[in-house]
Amino acid sequence: MRCGWLPVPDGRGAAADRRAGGGLLRAQARFAALRPTPPEEAKRAGPGWAAEEIAAELALSPAAAAAGLELAITVVDRLPATLAVLEAGQIDLGRVRAVAETTAALSSEQAGAVERKVLARGGRASPSLFRQALRRAVLSADPDGARRRHAHARKGRQVQLHPAEDGMAELWALLPAVDAQAAYQRLDALARAVTGPEASSGVDALPDMGARRAVDGPDEPPSMDARRADVLVDLLLGRDRGGQVSVEVEVGVLVSAATLAGVSDTPGELAGYGPLPADIVRELAREATWRRILTDPAQGDRPVEVGRRFPAPGLARLLRTREQVCRFPGCRKPARFCDLDHIQPHSAGGPTSEKNMLALCRRHHRAKHEGGWTVQRAGGDTAVWASPTGRTYFDIPEPWDEPTRPGAGERSRTGEEEGACPAPRRTVVTIPASSSDCRAGGQSRAGAHDPTTAGTGHSSIPDLGPPPF
Repeated sequence: MRCGWLPVPDGRGAAADRRAGGGLLRAQARFAALRPTPPEEAKRAGPGWAAEEIAAELALSPAAAAAGLELAITVVDRLPATLAVLEAGQIDLGRVRAVAETTAALSSEQAGAVERKVLARGGRASPSLFRQALRRAVLSADPDGARRRHAHARKGRQVQLHPAEDGMAELWALLPAVDAQAAYQRLDALARAVTGPEASSGVDALPDMGARRAVDGPDEPPSMDARRADVLVDLLLGRDRGGQVSVEVEVGVLVSAATLAGVSDTPGELAGYGPLPADIVRELAREATWRRILTDPAQGDRPVEVGRRFPAPGLARLLRTREQVCRFPGCRKPARFCDLDHIQPHSAGGPTSEKNMLALCRRHHRAKHEGGWTVQRAGGDTAVWASPTGRTYFDIPEPWDEPTRPGAGERSRTGEEEGACPAPRRTVVTIPASSSDCRAGGQSRAGAHDPTTAGTGHSSIPDLGPPPF
């Protein structure tokens, strides 16, 4: 059934495509098994000479054909649970590939444990959320291997230069996640440190900007992406803005008290990135100042409700620590860049309390007030969203510690009703970056919300102006 050119989103066609994808993987693996294997591949299951046949038939490179066959063989022989949910139409081929890639370094037993643990909560609301859940499960299943893999990956840190079109180039760096987050936040904080009469127009009033304003145009203020790029160039070329503008950068890492004490290897969570190996988190904790935040409701020493419209600093910190990202299904904007919005509007008597507030990026904040979307909080910290057409979507946060086993009726955050999985009691800490690494004194502006962008990269969806207060 179609409405104009737009298919009715009943999901049946997508599920059929996924089931067909499962059959295709089985057929590819069977085809490879029926073909001879080159001598150098004799000790392992692989694509063998089948890759050349498929490449010639489908006009692919032999390498591309071999990669497809490798995926099929891996899933059929090593990831039966993943293949089963693909054939049931519950996940797509991209998520299947993510399972195969993230479990490649694990033993068959560990890979099986990871796939069962992650798939028990479904395919998540987006591929990035699904991949984060996989990474978290891999760290829990093989903490010793995670330590070795990180040490090996760290040796590959590098900077590359690539030419681009129209007189531009790309300067690209591969860095440890914590270092990259701290560097980006410093760039962002310096780019937001606007002073002088031009601040209201969004034009950077720091020195050495006259030539750039001439290039961008006097009536065309640079975007935040452009300003961050300008700051990067200034810092690398010796025009260090950090000596002129005081900014404070804080890298937040959430970690259970048991992990800090060394009695558990539950991964930590780097804000804006995802799970970190327990050993890395403990190393950071030894060098950094840290703030303890109890998340067990039985404790009475945290701010819960205030008689004001905007949350007090303690409550705001608690909310952003708990939420981590925007609570719209599939959105990954870090909570430190988000608005704190009342579920029941303050003007309608809604309290400024932990239970009545959510972190929403500016775009989805406005979607709730002006786009016809509504949201309610359900059990287990679940946010239940209703679209303008009445369809229901669930945003279920990942558990911070070992997850409670979901009920039989629970499914993924894909628009179908599901049971909420209650978050376990936990104690976490937030670890700011040490002052010797990236603090220049003054008040932090790293969490300020830019009204012109909803994200921290080229793929971000732009915000839609100021909050709808």
